Amino acid sequence: MTEDRNIIDAELVDASSGDASAEKKTGNRRGDGGVYLVVCDDTPEFQIALRYAARLARANRGHIAILHISNIDDFQHWGSVEERMRREMREQAEKFIWNIARTVNELNGIFPVLYITEGIRTDVLVDTINKDETIRLLVLGGGTNASGPGALVSHFTGKGLGKLRVPVVVVPGHLAPEAVDLLT
Repeated sequence: MTEDRNIIDAELVDASSGDASAEKKTGNRRGDGGVYLVVCDDTPEFQIALRYAARLARANRGHIAILHISNIDDFQHWGSVEERMRREMREQAEKFIWNIARTVNELNGIFPVLYITEGIRTDVLVDTINKDETIRLLVLGGGTNASGPGALVSHFTGKGLGKLRVPVVVVPGHLAPEAVDLLT
């Protein structure tokens, strides 16, 4: 699959050329909005956060990075089954993230940088931000149910905020797409 070269583990790649240094060369250009990172999942609030980030990037000459994190702690002791499960999770993640990339392209005409990795979500997120100097903003969607805003929002608006070198924007998950468009 030729598209695989654009899906990466812990390295930023310019999706149009495959050049890892291309994005960093323009990262400090005046008027460049930088990279807005969104952590993907299958929740409605993610879709709202993605829309916000895409519209903000378009308005500020920025770019989007999508991070998919698979948690593999649940089956580490299953021996030979683990590798097969990892492959299946990776394939599912790739399909999922490519659909998201198409959505970003439809929203603002650019192709996002895609990250697929494994680990503890909060740790992987901090590591990704620290390794990529072009990331200027973390965009998260706030949960809409009674259980609260979501694990990442709770963590990074509380004790985890001190670990980040970029601002966090929490987009209320109950906003309509039209309201998001008006905000950006």
